Amino acid sequence: MGLEGEQPPRSGALPPALPAVLLPGDPGAPRGAEPAAGALPTLAAARDAQQGADRGAAGAGAVPDHPARGAAGLGAGAAAGERGAGGGRAGGPGERHGRPRTAAEEVVTEDGLFNAKTETSQETEHAAEAPGTASRDGMPQPPCTSVPADRTVAHLNTLKDRYPGDLWARMHISSLEYAAGDMTRKGRRKDRARVSELLQGLAFSGDSDVEEDNKLEAHHAQKKLKMSDVPEKNWTKRDIKPNFPSWSVLDSGLLNLKSEKLNPVELFELFFDDEIFNMIVNETNNYASQKNVSLDVTVPEIRCVLGILLLSGFVRRPRRGMYWDISDADQNLVRDAIRRDRFELIFSYLHFADNSHLDQKDKFTKLRPLIKQMNRNFLLYAPLEEYYYFGKTMCECFDSDQFLNGKPLRIGYKIWCGTTTQGYLVWFEPYQEDSAVMVGKDVDLGLGGNLVLHFADVLLERGQYPYHLFFDSFFTSIKLVSALKKKGLRATGTIRENRTEKCPLMNAEHMRKMKKGYFDFRVEENEEIILCRWHGDGIISLCSNAVGIAPAREFRGSTNEEDVHQGAQPALVKLYGECREGVAKMDQIISKYRVRIRSKKWYSILVSYIIDVAMNNAWQLHRACNPGTALDLLEFRRYVAHFYLEHNANPSD
Repeated sequence: MGLEGEQPPRSGALPPALPAVLLPGDPGAPRGAEPAAGALPTLAAARDAQQGADRGAAGAGAVPDHPARGAAGLGAGAAAGERGAGGGRAGGPGERHGRPRTAAEEVVTEDGLFNAKTETSQETEHAAEAPGTASRDGMPQPPCTSVPADRTVAHLNTLKDRYPGDLWARMHISSLEYAAGDMTRKGRRKDRARVSELLQGLAFSGDSDVEEDNKLEAHHAQKKLKMSDVPEKNWTKRDIKPNFPSWSVLDSGLLNLKSEKLNPVELFELFFDDEIFNMIVNETNNYASQKNVSLDVTVPEIRCVLGILLLSGFVRRPRRGMYWDISDADQNLVRDAIRRDRFELIFSYLHFADNSHLDQKDKFTKLRPLIKQMNRNFLLYAPLEEYYYFGKTMCECFDSDQFLNGKPLRIGYKIWCGTTTQGYLVWFEPYQEDSAVMVGKDVDLGLGGNLVLHFADVLLERGQYPYHLFFDSFFTSIKLVSALKKKGLRATGTIRENRTEKCPLMNAEHMRKMKKGYFDFRVEENEEIILCRWHGDGIISLCSNAVGIAPAREFRGSTNEEDVHQGAQPALVKLYGECREGVAKMDQIISKYRVRIRSKKWYSILVSYIIDVAMNNAWQLHRACNPGTALDLLEFRRYVAHFYLEHNANPSD
């Protein structure tokens, strides 16, 4: 029961609040107050009294306005005697008999703060049952009981280790606004500020937060030091002065091919050589034996299968069984070369790697031996040219979830590729998230930059020549162009706005208001790299370490079906426009006569793509070796397909 004259709390009303217990550093604390030896245990006892008051208020029918937001702050609540009375009405049997709380139980409130019920000592329980002293407001105050200081310090250090930052303090120290019943956001903001002030005056043995703050400060200092090590860019409006040697390299490999006068089959077998055919035979027989099938395939049979795949590119049938049904010149070749059932059996067991030695981290491990050997052959016989283009293409596959906008084939397997300006494929790699190409590379350059650097290393295997690489905005950055310059390579590419590193070029929106042919440019003085923004059919920004503005040519555009002089076109814009079509030309050639026969294996589409690419490269060499008398692509492909079917037929079939 309360004091005389005191009205019982109405239903739904908060219990009357006690004056808050002032800690050193509180706004209401007396000046010069120092923490006493038993201060912290007193806080724990007051907190226990508050929790009892909450249960007593609940038994009396008092419901707080926001029960999910936790109890009132430290120092608020009813007296210890009221906790016993309330426990008899609403608490469990254990509470009625004064059972001491044991395990720590933490309750997360709605606003992110915590109200923790911690283990208390028997002395605290007895002290809570004793009557408190009355305040001047007529309300009893919780008594103070001393607890060994070392136990309290150990307990607080345990809390500090369990919760990051100052969260431990917010659990056990509440503001005066909370004690008075202020549940507004303004009160919570003041609470956080007060907790921060209190933390400055508290120190415990083995303070882990101090160590974390020191580590954080050291991390920020190291980050600032790293940023200070990077010199600021010094942009000047002038033309670039490249210091690369001129290109004067003679392609001796192409001269040897011209002197040998190779036919289309011999050119195609520069890439599908005997080593690859033997590898396919061995892995196919090995895979069939693992399935308890006696296949015993031979190299001539693999050539017959390859001939039928090449034939399907220009002789199309709705079903592959119809290549043996219809009687015409091409179908007679197929029927005379190999039986249909034999073809189906070999094609279903066609394999390129040993399943017992697969790299589980490589998604294309079943094709990795074939990809490595083809890349080696592509590079060995590639024309030695000054300009190369690096980009991305797609291998058609509607079961894939990869998408590439702006390509004739937008759904399939994405493939990184480096080509010559005429479309000869020098190097390729199917896209995967954890690519082996990215192992040990520069993280700052990103995926695109590291792929370009890998392609540059592939080219440098042929010799330390000043190649000129072109690429689009997915790959280009000032760091990449600088890294290629250190390797002795020239580079030019379109660049995105967020990678210009604060180059003061004219804004694109402002440049659109200028007439066509207008351009702005800057040169970085330290690294001699130029950035140019030009208004042509659209706004284009380029970055280069080898070619600049001069010599600028006259730019002519069409307006109302008439050629009108529009202005000047910088040299790097003109050169980039001429050399960026390498991948597009390769895609155009491959798309004319694709392999149409597919198997149920997921990688069969990639095998067909590799066959088409090898045919494209062989035809590129054929045109280079026979400038005036070269066969067109259809006749070249037909020659190879007919040769394989005629000269590798099995007489027993």
